[in-house]
Amino acid sequence: MAPSASDARSIVSASLSHLTRLVQRKGKFIYAHEAGDIDAVHDGYNLLRHCGTLWFMTRAAQLPGAASIPDLVPAMGRAASYIGGKLQPAPWSPAEDPTLALVSKGMVKLGGLGLALLALGEAQKIPALQPALAKALPLGPTATISRLRRYALDEIDGDDFRHKRDILTGDIHPFRSDYYTGEAIFGLLTTGPSTDALTHVITALMRRGYGWAEQSHWMAYAACEAIERDVIPEVLGAAYLTGLMQATLTNVAYRARRQSTPIGCRAEALTRVLLLARARPWLLQDTLVDKLRIHVAEDLTLLLDWYQDGQFWQGDTSRKVQIDYIQHNATAFMQWADLGAGG
Repeated sequence: MAPSASDARSIVSASLSHLTRLVQRKGKFIYAHEAGDIDAVHDGYNLLRHCGTLWFMTRAAQLPGAASIPDLVPAMGRAASYIGGKLQPAPWSPAEDPTLALVSKGMVKLGGLGLALLALGEAQKIPALQPALAKALPLGPTATISRLRRYALDEIDGDDFRHKRDILTGDIHPFRSDYYTGEAIFGLLTTGPSTDALTHVITALMRRGYGWAEQSHWMAYAACEAIERDVIPEVLGAAYLTGLMQATLTNVAYRARRQSTPIGCRAEALTRVLLLARARPWLLQDTLVDKLRIHVAEDLTLLLDWYQDGQFWQGDTSRKVQIDYIQHNATAFMQWADLGAGG
């Protein structure tokens, strides 16, 4: 049985509380630990997942009751400060139009820019967070976001984006991610207007069904945002989302993996599209919307197999809890609650 809206909200609140406890003094999260034991720490860190996790926290922090979570605002401020410490001007950008890059191990990854934009853009909506945000970002949040946007927009290359550069030399690396493009488009659309180049690349990608094979939840977010902001025609958006959703409905191999996050990411996409369909009921066929609602209810029910006390662990064969597992899965429940549990 799928969780009720009330149960989903409880999961989101518990997840937000747990992530708050994981933010350390200098702003890094306890990145991974065994379920039920934050002292049983796993090695590793990922800056992109740090940004994505803060994006979930800043969204969930705006929900009723979140203000009662101890240390929530200071923890988000520390996490934002960690992002601020990873920002560097791109040496090759012109002095009259400077950009900022999010740098990890000497590299700039497009997906990190997109997720940083999402996190910082959402953080700007929280009044209590503004003093910490001003301290975390020496240029101030508005200028920081503007310069990050300029860097990401400069990475548009015709019908796609460049994904990875060396911060010192500007050399472009051949690495490609299935997720970076959607993350960048989504972050850019939520923090400012589209440009001719951005509209062109979004249109080209959607016309060729980019993200369908990957069942990309980031492209679902990006497409919904592009439709809502009238960046693309509704007819193109409807065709794109129909193809993306049908790919998810018909290829359910992700469920057979018995891992939480592959299911959670699809549930994110499904709930986001359902929210759009509720706002624009003429956009998608009713039969497709009904199928999406049934499918996501099944996915969310599955996720409860790997959840307890604000923690989602990897799956049947591992009880490792990682910050992005919580981010993706709790976000799906948050959007389900927004739907009124499927209504």
